[in-house]
Amino acid sequence: MDVSCPDFEHRRIVCKHVYAVSFSKELRRRIVSQDAQPTIRAAIIPESNVCDRCKSAIVKDGLRHNKSRDVQTYRCKECNHKFIINTGFEKYRATPKVVTAALDLYFKGVSLRKICDHLRQFYSVKMTHASVIKWLRKFVDVVKPYVDSMSPPRLSGVYHVDEMMIHAKRERMEVGHYQWLWNLMDDTTRFWISSMVSQRREAADARRVFQDSKNKTNHTKTIIHDGLKSYDEAFQKEYFSLKIPRVQNIRSVSVRHEGLNSKVERLHGTIREREKVMRGMQTKETAQKVVDAMRINYNFVREHSTIGKTPAEKAGIKLGLGEKKLENLIRLAAADKNKY
Repeated sequence: MDVSCPDFEHRRIVCKHVYAVSFSKELRRRIVSQDAQPTIRAAIIPESNVCDRCKSAIVKDGLRHNKSRDVQTYRCKECNHKFIINTGFEKYRATPKVVTAALDLYFKGVSLRKICDHLRQFYSVKMTHASVIKWLRKFVDVVKPYVDSMSPPRLSGVYHVDEMMIHAKRERMEVGHYQWLWNLMDDTTRFWISSMVSQRREAADARRVFQDSKNKTNHTKTIIHDGLKSYDEAFQKEYFSLKIPRVQNIRSVSVRHEGLNSKVERLHGTIREREKVMRGMQTKETAQKVVDAMRINYNFVREHSTIGKTPAEKAGIKLGLGEKKLENLIRLAAADKNKY
C-alpha cells in the first residue's frame, strides 16, 4: 500500500493503488487458468520414406495405371518389396480428394444418390450409394478410436445432456420403429462428448452415457438435463458424493419449455436435418455409426459459427489439420493406428 496516497494518508481507506494491484493479480490468474492450460497437439504425419516391411530405404519404381489416375509406386532396395504410399487411403479405389468430398457432402445433409451424381459430374467418378456408406464406415472405424483416446484439456466441466427419438426402420419396438439417441455436450466449447443409441430411455441407459463421459473427460462440475427421472437416478449412481466440491445436478425445466439445454437441443436440430434426408436409419448399429461419424465431423472438422473455430480447437485439441481437415484427420488416425 502506498503511504503517500491521500486516500490512505488522510482517510485511512483502501486506495486505488490496492485496487490496481488486486485487479492485476486477478487478471493474471484468469489468463493462466483460461489460456495457459495444456493443449493436445499433433503434427501432420508425413508420408513415410522407408519400406513398410523391413524399414529400409526405398526408391521410385514407375507408375501404376488405374482407371481413375496414375499412382506412384515404390520399391525397397533391400527386400525388393513393391508398394504405394497412401496413408489412410491404401485400399480405396477413389482418390483421397473424391472420398473426402463425398464425406463432406454427406455431413452437410446431401442425399447419397445426389452425392454420387456430384462425383460423376465434377470428378468423372462413377460410384454407387453403397460405396459412400462403405467409406463412412471406414472413416468411423479408423478415426473414432483415435479421437476418443484424447481427453480435451479445456472443457468447462458444465455438461448438457438430452435424448431424442430417431427412426430405425428395421428395429421393432412397442410403438413403431424407433430408438433413443443420447447426447452429452460441453457448455463453453460446444465439444460433443458422447453419443449413444439405445432402445429405451431408462436409468441404465443414462448411466452408460455418464460412464462414457467420465472415461473421456477429466472433471465434471455440473450436469444439466430436462428433468427426466432417468437422469436423476443415473446421477445418484455415477456422480453423487459427500465430498466437496460436489457435482451439481440441475433439472432445467420451465413453464415455456425454454430451459438451459438450448445448446444440446440445437445439436439435435443438426442431427435431425441429416436423418430427414435419409428418411430414417436402417438399424441400431447403422444409427450408431452415422452419429459417431457426425460427432467426429462436428468436433474436429466443422467450424462452429458461434465460437469461430472447431469445438476441438476451443477445447484445447490442436491437431494442425490445415485446409484439408477430413483428409489429414484420416491420415493422422491411420498413422497412429499403424504404430501398434
